[in-house]
Amino acid sequence: MSLVRLIARPMLASAYIANGLVRVKNPDVAASSVQPISALAKKKLDVDVDPALIARATGVAQVTAGSLLAIGKFPRLSSSILVTTYLVEVVGQQLNKETRSTDGLLAKTAILGGALLASVDTAGKPGLAWRAQHAAEDLWREVERTSAKAVDAVSPN
Repeated sequence: MSLVRLIARPMLASAYIANGLVRVKNPDVAASSVQPISALAKKKLDVDVDPALIARATGVAQVTAGSLLAIGKFPRLSSSILVTTYLVEVVGQQLNKETRSTDGLLAKTAILGGALLASVDTAGKPGLAWRAQHAAEDLWREVERTSAKAVDAVSPN
């Protein structure tokens, strides 16, 4: 792991861990930010979910994923979870007429962007799609080579 990743991941994770702890300790305050999403789920899917429960669950997810990101375990997965939970919060705040504000929206967007970058960071290693494509190409070459040997073995010369 590079020195930059070693330093940057805990720095990024600290904001999410702090936000998650606030949500876990005081879910009723954070519930106002997810209330519109809860109302939308009830309207569209006929599912009644307590906004405080959503706030607490996203808080737990942020603390857990933030901790994993900080120690460098499953950084892409944990960053993806952080992006998702933070999007729920930011979108909910913007949908709620009472809590809608542009104050801090830029900072939240910046933190969200950092987590988004971390979710696609492969740390210099090839991604899963690249590895799968090259494994398939290697397998195909091996099949062609083996087939050529088999044809040579059975053809009369």
